[in-house]
Amino acid sequence: MSQQSLCSSPWLHCITLPLLLGAQFSVPLFAGQFWHGPSFTTPFLGSRAAIAADDQGLGRIRRRKRLIVGVKDNLPPLGYRNESGELVGFEIEIARRLATELLGANAEVEFKPLNNRDRLPALFRGEVDLVIAQVTATADRQRLVQFSPPYYTSGIQLITPTPGITQLNDIQYQRVGVLRGSDAVAIVKTRLPRASLVFYNTYQTARAGLDQGDIDAFAGDAVVLAGWRQGQEERYSTVGPRISSAPLAIAFPKGLQNESLRQRLETIVRQWQGQGWLQQQATQWGLPRQ
Repeated sequence: MSQQSLCSSPWLHCITLPLLLGAQFSVPLFAGQFWHGPSFTTPFLGSRAAIAADDQGLGRIRRRKRLIVGVKDNLPPLGYRNESGELVGFEIEIARRLATELLGANAEVEFKPLNNRDRLPALFRGEVDLVIAQVTATADRQRLVQFSPPYYTSGIQLITPTPGITQLNDIQYQRVGVLRGSDAVAIVKTRLPRASLVFYNTYQTARAGLDQGDIDAFAGDAVVLAGWRQGQEERYSTVGPRISSAPLAIAFPKGLQNESLRQRLETIVRQWQGQGWLQQQATQWGLPRQ
């Protein structure tokens, strides 16, 4: 017998109530009597999921009492080893202070040096909680991970050891070095269409080419070139303003389990911006003023 015909019987009554979200339910009995199932209350499923998820995200970091951060260890002034072998740099200071903000004064931070191709995979594999390692918040990356507000805005800058080259017009027909496959290739082609591009596989070989006179200028990440110029201001000079903009931000995994972490990171970085702490640190580590 169908539910409709059963409930239309004069000697049998039924009420259909949803069983979801803890509602009471009843079953039909003869003579208009009902047996009422036990009444119970279930919290809203979204709240329960949020609590469980938070226990896996920021809650897990706090229980561990240690923040694990992917960083660079060979990229001054962002992250590198000093003469004593200690990790130092602008991004290292950000990671240290962030650990204190999240975990308190006695917080521990564990640094995990990463090369460029392993930065995001380390997040996917759960090897690190965050990555603060010269990661630009691009649209493509935002499909894969979440980002904090930017802590610094970098971009493509040109540098030269040649006196007299100060503006982009000075190198319109010159030899400009770029890293093969980098964002700088398309940007330089657009801004300097008559320049002769010379391709390099690493920053180290590009710097050697610049020093040997194989190229007249090199186009690369502004923060990397700032490291080249530290203590070498008389040797290298920048060429005009940056020709692109790239926000550097803290990367962390997507997912409900990281919602509390996302909120805390946004609050903390915004506070640092408002207090001027980020600009102070950037200046201290020799980065161009924003």
